[in-house]
Amino acid sequence: MKAALLKDFECLIEEQKILGVSPQGKEFADFDRWIEEFPEFEKPLRIWTRETLNFLDRNSVREIAQRSILEGQIDFAFLIVMVWGYSGDARGPARTRLIMEQLNFSDSLLQSISFLNQNQILNAYESLVISGPKHLSTSFGTKLLYFFSNSENEVQPLIFDRRIFNILSDLDMSVGKSPVLTSKQYMDYLELASKLAKQYSISIGEIEEHLFILSGVSTGSYAWKRKISTEELSPDQRDKLAALLANTFVENLQNPIVLVNGNGGGQYGGYVATGLLGKVPYELHATTRTNINLIEPEMIRIEWDLVIQRGIAQTVRDLLGVNY
Repeated sequence: MKAALLKDFECLIEEQKILGVSPQGKEFADFDRWIEEFPEFEKPLRIWTRETLNFLDRNSVREIAQRSILEGQIDFAFLIVMVWGYSGDARGPARTRLIMEQLNFSDSLLQSISFLNQNQILNAYESLVISGPKHLSTSFGTKLLYFFSNSENEVQPLIFDRRIFNILSDLDMSVGKSPVLTSKQYMDYLELASKLAKQYSISIGEIEEHLFILSGVSTGSYAWKRKISTEELSPDQRDKLAALLANTFVENLQNPIVLVNGNGGGQYGGYVATGLLGKVPYELHATTRTNINLIEPEMIRIEWDLVIQRGIAQTVRDLLGVNY
């Protein structure tokens, strides 16, 4: 499973490089539900509602959190991260209230921000997660560090939650035995992410985001994956996606051949991928139009939008019936 999953990770990275956008989309915030628990914060919550129309992504959360910190509104910065982190979980507001009621809540946040400003990530983690307010786990503590930091260094605070723990375990890259990390384990995780970032020529933040999305698509969870329409893509992007799909397809076949249109390829541009799976012949036309066409073993037409949403690696697994 490890080798196959690693290939899927690498395919996801290449796919997102072509698409040129974050793989993680927006989530519905439902600010009205949070106003019920925090009437004292109704004003900023109403402002955020108008700014985002109740949909949050990483960029909007970071912008609001950083702005709130600059304005000295640490509670606001904390709250917007918790809204995003809990997403549709109905327990979020009540659990957030428990954290904010801890006596060391404000001091821990201020201390962690001070450490982050000095790029002392280990101290920031210890002040917020290890000795910070009760009920603030590694999962949410690292979300706060991630959004509170404005560092551009190679090693930066990243989110570490159960989904990251699970996918790293599946990849045999575990840094701990549970989703709760010691300070050293958290720094080991950041070092691992930094090495992966260099290996795949993307940012350290993108490594965590791709791991998060992979953990979802590999288990059938697509709630956080960004939806993209092929109408938004340039001809060059379409061609590169088609090539990636065709070459990923034949990696699983015997006697693999990929032909470019004009050299024995298909009718609509793009690429034709052929080969054998056992004794069964397969032929895929990865066109640059709105659909892809599986010609053999039976004719099937699939919209590119659905392929992108499913992910190229997962699409190939579906078409060939190949599991981990």
